[in-house]
Amino acid sequence: MRKQIQLRDKVIGEAAPIFVIAEIGVTCNYDFAMAKTLIDTVRDSGADAVKFIFWFPGEIMSDRTVLYDYDTTDGKKTENMYDMLNSLRFTLDEWKELKGYADDCGVVMFSTVNSPSGITYAESVGLEAYKLSSWDYNYLPLWRRIASLGKPMLIDTGPVSTLEVAKVLQVMKDEGNDQCVLLHCFHTQSPHEMNMRAIPYMRRAFDCLVGFSAEGQEDQNDIMAVTLGAKVIEKRLTLDRQLPGHHHILSKEPAEFKRYVAMIRDVDSALGGYELRPSPNDLAERRKWFRHLVAVRDLAEGTVLTEEMLEGKRPENGISPEYVNHFIGRPIRRALRADEAISWDDV
Repeated sequence: MRKQIQLRDKVIGEAAPIFVIAEIGVTCNYDFAMAKTLIDTVRDSGADAVKFIFWFPGEIMSDRTVLYDYDTTDGKKTENMYDMLNSLRFTLDEWKELKGYADDCGVVMFSTVNSPSGITYAESVGLEAYKLSSWDYNYLPLWRRIASLGKPMLIDTGPVSTLEVAKVLQVMKDEGNDQCVLLHCFHTQSPHEMNMRAIPYMRRAFDCLVGFSAEGQEDQNDIMAVTLGAKVIEKRLTLDRQLPGHHHILSKEPAEFKRYVAMIRDVDSALGGYELRPSPNDLAERRKWFRHLVAVRDLAEGTVLTEEMLEGKRPENGISPEYVNHFIGRPIRRALRADEAISWDDV
């Protein structure tokens, strides 16, 4: 799989800065003005992309009586899933306008697609990438059709096995698509179930870019993900956790999201490389705090030096004490005052 993916003027890659996605596929409440405001928030936060969901529940649900439970700030709510999803939609013209607005804001826009009509919309709107849900792994005809378009595919993992991931990646390869990012994700709040070491495992097992799709507001797993090699982070964003609907309670509000993006970029920047590389500040401090060889007391010319006559003192502006044995047993060619640095020419 490709190790660098271009999305407009942005890059996802091993050597690129962390790619941050704001997940608003539910929290925009499919209110057009709210969606634009969220895109503004993403731009102002310094994140890279915004992700929606193209909902066509008639194409993904055979049972329209299924109920969906979710948490809000007012407690648990229950809705008919079909009706709920059917309300979370924009018209094609609205999608096109949002795409143009995101482009003008310098924000990459893409969407989770889980139906044939979703593909049609995505191509009509001109999205540069596709998000694939962890709930659609066994619908390989959908994956094949999307892979054949040759666009980057960001793929959730969640409740799947190594074999199931291998199957969808093989579908991509069969269609000549090598632009894949696997996003480790889970649908749990239990730390012992999160298995964050899956991130480096997937990098090795599938030789592809990996990322992390966060479930809630907490940041510790996101930090772990970056340190374990994630090159993409997806985080939920809402304008207000008090808003009606699901996922708001799990999301960051605008000021929180802006701080979050800055924090994640700092973590990514702090990782550095696989080497010892002192910072410029460390090197400046080294000159203050490392030591150099000086005379312990006044020494007359011709004195044969012993170890007790020399010691290391700060700062580092002379010969390192590691070379003290070069001087032991030799007479000095000039007198030295206490705390005066010795030089190579002095013996």
